Amino acid sequence: MNIQTKQVVKQHGNKEKFSSSTQGLWQKKNSEFIRYEEEIDEAKVQVTVKIEDTGVKVIRKGDIKMNLHFVEGEKTVTLYEITGGRIPLTVHTHSIIQFVTADGGKLKIHYDLIQDDEKMGTYQFEIIYKEIAK
Repeated sequence: MNIQTKQVVKQHGNKEKFSSSTQGLWQKKNSEFIRYEEEIDEAKVQVTVKIEDTGVKVIRKGDIKMNLHFVEGEKTVTLYEITGGRIPLTVHTHSIIQFVTADGGKLKIHYDLIQDDEKMGTYQFEIIYKEIAK
């Protein structure tokens, strides 16, 4: 399966864009699961995107550990784990948009991250996943 991710980060008046392409797995059970590996500043991270009716979870394991739980219009709390310790963050999800086709789909999430009542930035996460033609 081909996977493309795009992220837009707006912090302190600056806007940065990140994108990557990789291979991964797409599984449909009670929920949809998309699994892939990404590299963040030379750190390898296993990513699982779990799409449910109640929301979306983005679970990162490896050198960076973080479970983001997105529920449209609501705030959730997550722990960002790095070698130095754990940082509690609040995730305020503005919108979740998903399009699904027979061989893949597209997911867009727009959210804010807040630490100690201070907004760290506004983020847009997009993942496009498509089965590889056999």
